[in-house]
Amino acid sequence: MRIFKQCLLFITLLVAAQPALALTSIHLLNYEDSYGNISLKYSGDIHLPNPLIVNGNLNLENSRIRRLPLNLTVKGNLNLAYSSIEQLPLALKVEGYINLAYSKIKELNFGLQVLGDLSVAHTQLKKLPDNLYVKGNLFLQNSNILTLPNKLVVDGNIYIGNMPLKDLPSDIIIGGSLYR
Repeated sequence: MRIFKQCLLFITLLVAAQPALALTSIHLLNYEDSYGNISLKYSGDIHLPNPLIVNGNLNLENSRIRRLPLNLTVKGNLNLAYSSIEQLPLALKVEGYINLAYSKIKELNFGLQVLGDLSVAHTQLKKLPDNLYVKGNLFLQNSNILTLPNKLVVDGNIYIGNMPLKDLPSDIIIGGSLYR
């Protein structure tokens, strides 16, 4: 077991040390568990295959990956917390939550639909896109967002603590509550 852990650590360090290593779908099998979850936490700047379909969760927390595949489907949750991701692909489908907390995200796509929670807490985002739909909760704490977008629909709660939000648009729809 100890040799296995050392080999795994060596492989992880090798992937983290190599910039822009391209992984194929076959390579990703080494990072996939029996539930279809793929974890590339703490990985280096690697290129993921396009298209990429993940049957479970995709965890890229603390990774240095800068670009997601142009066509990405995640049948579970997408965790990009503390990652180097700056933008989401246009052909993004996520059936669970999207966690962008502490990431380097610069903008979100017009009409983004999130079927779980969306967290942009502690990001440098200055605005959210118009026509944003969040089926779960929206977490905005400690972000730089000054105003909420037009036609925002959140079925759950919105958490806006410690941010410079000035006012709410008249066409906002909140299924839950607004928390400061």
